[in-house]
Amino acid sequence: MELILIHVGIGQMRIARSPARLMCVGLGSCVAVALWDSSTKIGGMVHIMLPDSKISKKSEVLPGKYADTAAKALLEEMKVHGANQYVTVAKIAGGANMFKNVSVDMKDIGSENAKAAKKSLIDIHIRLLAEDTGGTLGRTVELDTTNGNLIIRNIRGRTITI
Repeated sequence: MELILIHVGIGQMRIARSPARLMCVGLGSCVAVALWDSSTKIGGMVHIMLPDSKISKKSEVLPGKYADTAAKALLEEMKVHGANQYVTVAKIAGGANMFKNVSVDMKDIGSENAKAAKKSLIDIHIRLLAEDTGGTLGRTVELDTTNGNLIIRNIRGRTITI
């Protein structure tokens, strides 16, 4: 079978069944939340931009954009396609402090995104298996739906798998 690569843009969420890879490119302060069900080999990824949907001025909130709504919306979509919530696990990456050297007055939105993403996983009873968050470097991540691996490459070329 041919591997399918699916890009997940800012504020988007995507799901796929093995064999596929879900990819977020250029995560800076954004956070990717990857969910994976080992029993069905269904994976999902969301590219979170901000920690809290309450800051939205729009009446209709894009759930993938905000850490407090993204994981729950992603899990619900995965369940529609047959995923089992009770064996689904999570991995997260991103949340860099991209403005650390620019100004001391800049808020560390990356850290807030990571913290809010972890809280949202607790709220929906999904176990966080691993994370690669923080620091000051951007990342690109891929979730391999065949095995649940999250492959993370930083801007300097370092690659890790969690």
